[in-house]
Amino acid sequence: MTNKILKVQTLTKEAFAPFGHVLMLNPGQPLIKPDPPQFTDRMPFAVDEGEAEFVYALLERRDFKFTNMERHLKVTQGFFPIMGGPAIITVAPATQADDPESLPAVDSVQAFLLESYTAFVLKRGVWHGMIFPLEEKFAYILATRKQTTDESLAPLYDGDVQIRDLKTTFELLL
Repeated sequence: MTNKILKVQTLTKEAFAPFGHVLMLNPGQPLIKPDPPQFTDRMPFAVDEGEAEFVYALLERRDFKFTNMERHLKVTQGFFPIMGGPAIITVAPATQADDPESLPAVDSVQAFLLESYTAFVLKRGVWHGMIFPLEEKFAYILATRKQTTDESLAPLYDGDVQIRDLKTTFELLL
């Protein structure tokens, strides 16, 4: 097992573009709809072979270390913070969808600081780790596929929930 320190980066639309879409309070673009409620930004969301659902997720603060990442090939997943302060998200580029053992390169893993007023949707196949809250508790709404949630509760590991050990301990540095 090797070790790697990941420096946490600022989450911007440009930096996150290879992994997905960022929904921001003020993305620096003209308003989509200027009258109340103001529409300031939007992003796509897609589900294959199943039903979309929203899941309330609650996390507690833990060590800023991980070895596993996961990916989903049948859904883009949306993460919408609703409680707690900032958190750290970890991602790596998508790899070959038809090869369940096609893992991301260790040097391709990145960490971003997710502010509580910013949301994101991951592209299909993008690898991601757990969310690491900076405060004691952090909650978010997960937009996902019902069948993917069911697999997460009793992981099949080769269905839409593909969890793999990257054989590296990643430590997050703010």
